[in-house]
Amino acid sequence: MAERGIYLLAAGGHASVVLDALLAMGVRVAGILDPARKPGESIFGVAVLGDDGWLAGREPGATLLANGAGQVPRASLRQALFEGFKARGFGFVSVLHPSAVVGREAELAEGSQVMAGAVVQCRARIGRNAVVNTRASVDHDCIVGEHAFVGPGATLCGDVRVGEGAFVGSGAVVLPGVAVGARAIVGGGALVARDVPEGALVTGVPAAARRERSE
Repeated sequence: MAERGIYLLAAGGHASVVLDALLAMGVRVAGILDPARKPGESIFGVAVLGDDGWLAGREPGATLLANGAGQVPRASLRQALFEGFKARGFGFVSVLHPSAVVGREAELAEGSQVMAGAVVQCRARIGRNAVVNTRASVDHDCIVGEHAFVGPGATLCGDVRVGEGAFVGSGAVVLPGVAVGARAIVGGGALVARDVPEGALVTGVPAAARRERSE
């Protein structure tokens, strides 16, 4: 069977980190797709081929994608890319930087990304399209839901649950057994000692709910 081509979606900052990790893994990336970049440009020697429309001529069964879209609170581009291309039959490669540590019986689902220096301890589960970013720590028996994002240097203590699409900011600490609800936001540097409701925003030490500004 022919080797499936791997293509990186997006060419921003997070995409560069994803590409760097894939190259460190020894993965050959065939090209980059981003409407904001000109064909012929390159990142780390990998050429930009065009926008997402370039995939119209590719057979999904012969192609794997890497999601290079970053994540900001309340944004859905990363999830939309994943779900949109999955609906078209494309698969996503998971990213595991060689410097990351993954414990026994940990599970990394399709399209998950574990970046440089991260630790995923035993029996933890990382959902589809979820990110455990640089030097983040996910301890034993944690569950990180689909499309969730654990920021650089964040710490999830044992048996923490992070819901679908939730965002845990850089340097935040979530104490053992705490649940962070779906689409909730934990601000950078927060110390979370109590469950965070679905869709809530919490910040501070100890973390407390905050009202978001209306547009």
